[in-house]
Parts: sequence; C-alpha cells; structure tokens
Amino acid sequence: MTRPPRRIRRPGHVAINVPDVPRTADFYARVLHLVLAEEVDGVVYLRSRFEHHCIELHRGGTAEGASIRHTGWETDSDEETAAFRAFLQQREVTVRDAPPEPGRRGLAFHFLDSMGLWHEVYRAMDRLPVLVTPSPYPTLRQAHFAYNSPDVDRELSFLRSIGFRVSDWVPGVQGSLRCTPEHHNISLFKFEKRAGLHHQGFDCGDWGSLKTVLDGMAHQKVPVEAGPVRHAVGNNISIYFVDPNRLRVEVFCEMEQIEDDEDHDDRRQPLIFDLWQHKSTPPGFRE
Repeated sequence: MTRPPRRIRRPGHVAINVPDVPRTADFYARVLHLVLAEEVDGVVYLRSRFEHHCIELHRGGTAEGASIRHTGWETDSDEETAAFRAFLQQREVTVRDAPPEPGRRGLAFHFLDSMGLWHEVYRAMDRLPVLVTPSPYPTLRQAHFAYNSPDVDRELSFLRSIGFRVSDWVPGVQGSLRCTPEHHNISLFKFEKRAGLHHQGFDCGDWGSLKTVLDGMAHQKVPVEAGPVRHAVGNNISIYFVDPNRLRVEVFCEMEQIEDDEDHDDRRQPLIFDLWQHKSTPPGFRE
C-alpha cells in the first residue's frame, strides 16, 4: 500500500495554558529538574537536554486545570516542512502560520487534527550548552504525547494518512503510532467527553534512573498516581503522576523499538495496564 513519507521526524515540545505559570515552572524544576531556558512576555520556556525547550507555559487554563495550546514536531529541513504543509493543504487540512517562538529554527506552521487540536511543525530547536543535573538524577528526554480522543479510529486514520506509522491498534479503544523507531510517539485513548492531552511522556534511560526519579519524588512528597508498571503496549516500565494543574506526566524506560517502516495495525496488544500484576487500567486513570 502506498503511504505518505514520514516528514515528521521526532517529537519537539508541548505548549500548555496554566493558571499559575510560576507555580507550574517551580514544580517541573523541582520534580523533573527541568531548567529555565528563557522567559518572554510572560511565557516560560523549560528545557530538559540540549534543546531550547521541551515545555512552554502560557498563562491561561481554567479552574479545572491546564489546557493544551499545541504539540510540536520537528522535521529535518525547511524543504520537508514546506513539503509537509503543501501536502496537508492538498488534503484540505486546516493550516496557519506559526507565530514567532524563541529557540525555534526554520519555517514553521500549525495544523489542526481531526480532534480539533493544534500541532506545530518546524525544522529544529536551538542547541544549548549541556545540562549537568545533580548526580545521580537523570537527564530526561520528552518522547511522546498521549491524547484522549472521542473517536480513536478516526484520529488514527488521520495520523496514518499524514505519515505516522501504526504500531498497535485496538479498534475503537486505543492506538499507538510512531515517527521514530520507538513503539509510540503518539498514543490515543478512547474518551467520550472531549479531546485533549492525556499525558506527556519522558524517557529517563533505564530502570536505575527511574528509581532515582521515584526517590526524588518521595523527597519532594509528590504522590505517584500509578506505577512502577510494565505496559503490554510498548513494553515500557513507567510511573505516572500529576502536576499542579492536573496534567498527567509519565516517566518511563525500556520502550520497545520498531526499526521497520511498516504499519502494524494487526498487532492488537492486550489492554493490560500492568503486565507484572495483570491489571487493566485502574479506575479513574482516563478521567
């Protein structure tokens, strides 16, 4: 089957509206050791590795918590960015120019997905000097975004049509897609009420580093919502917690790698949240 090329090469960042920017920035600095890269016009840009930012915090949101502005994706060149925009316009996908953003390089635009959520596409981020985190705390890498979707199959079909590859799919319930060799850079979960960001996922490298993150959370008195668990989908070991705005964060390691360029929509993984304890998704996890 002819498939569109993968012009999106990797996850970039997430932009969110939060009621209290300083409080949120402090949380990510304390718990995940993210570092302030820049603050411009009240917008805070946080980094985790060499990239200029992996999270941008805007003042906004609601009494219920944070809301997503966009998720960011990188190509490898302005030519790929321009070709991807033209491809989306040919498919009558809504696009718009992206406003200026500190640290971002190359051409940039936004597109609207089938859930009504915005995505930003651009070439790359500025590379900043290496971060030396307090030993032995790991340097995290933002690796995937998970979304609640009222129609998982429709959104999976849309993302597949623009170049993402399917890693797993349980029709009507859950979908995993990738733009890198990692099992998923996008996860979709069935949620009737509304579309939105379910969680952002950070790779900590290995099991030893994950234990260090857990110890740091215990020191900060940050409760663990779920984990450590080993997922059936992706085979990664994960923990979950929520930030001050009820936005869920996953820190994980040992993600399954899929090196080919195939769709694997026939690989319908069992919906087991934790292989170790044979548990399905705990109550309230998708609320």
